[in-house]
Amino acid sequence: MIRVATRSDIPSIVEIENISFDVPWSSRVFRSYANYPGFIVMESDGVILGYAVLVVIKRAAHLASIATHSKYRRMGVATALLEGCVILAKENSYFLIRLEVREKNRNAQEFYLSNGFEVKGKIPDYYPDDNAIVMELDLER
Repeated sequence: MIRVATRSDIPSIVEIENISFDVPWSSRVFRSYANYPGFIVMESDGVILGYAVLVVIKRAAHLASIATHSKYRRMGVATALLEGCVILAKENSYFLIRLEVREKNRNAQEFYLSNGFEVKGKIPDYYPDDNAIVMELDLER
């Protein structure tokens, strides 16, 4: 089940974050998004399998973060969360989802490409140790 994340989900989300990223967001960042409609989790039998944060920047939906617990990767969790983000964006009349992904993270880039995103550019030194690839999904197609 996909639903809006609550404060009680934060410990599980932080665990996923710490497993997934070299420079993880703090629990404080996640607490600031609690109960925000674009902060969603996928839950099964009371266990948080993954999360996504979709925010609005300059009239476009921006996928700020998405991650799946390592135990549940390659099981469709991220795809379901991404589909949830697409639904949220469309329901709120956004016709574009934009994101940045590490240039070194080819697996993530392939995931986004396989879900209809297109490469739109590169931002040098976006991350402390890497460039960012800018990708977009046109929801009007």
